[in-house]
Amino acid sequence: MARQDFWTGFVGGVTIGALAGIGGVLAYKRLSAGTDSHILRLEKSINVGRPVESVFAAWSDIECLPQYINFIKRVERQGPRARWWINIDGKEFVWDSQITQLVPQQSIGWKSVGRPQHSGRISFAPLGNQTVVHVVMNYAPPLGSLGSMLPIDQHLEHWIEQGLREFKAVLEKAEKIG
Repeated sequence: MARQDFWTGFVGGVTIGALAGIGGVLAYKRLSAGTDSHILRLEKSINVGRPVESVFAAWSDIECLPQYINFIKRVERQGPRARWWINIDGKEFVWDSQITQLVPQQSIGWKSVGRPQHSGRISFAPLGNQTVVHVVMNYAPPLGSLGSMLPIDQHLEHWIEQGLREFKAVLEKAEKIG
């Protein structure tokens, strides 16, 4: 009798587990319908206690960004293109980017040239004597759909947020000193 109860419970558990798994897959497909699941969209904003002219000038001089953001090791501008060296989690990454849009005091758009594939825009909005800096980045994980299932979006979001906090801290400290 106990053996029969075991198998009845086992089959019931397997059936419920399978239905829950199928339901999860269907829910995921429904929520992601109409979007390219291979592209991650990341957004972060920060309020910098400096006028928009100062903040835009500091960010648009990309070769000086390593002075503001620790994980950016070097940037070399080559006309509208730039080569970036960054160090994240002890690993060095190098890529080329191209400016796709430049609206003075408002925004800078970019896209990568080659791998890793990404594009984005950083916007600068005045808020009194302060500036709201907003970053939007679209990133195609190198592993395609497998890469988009990894928690890389949270990891990249963390680094974007850290870079913005470091940028803000240096600019606001310079304001207090100057």
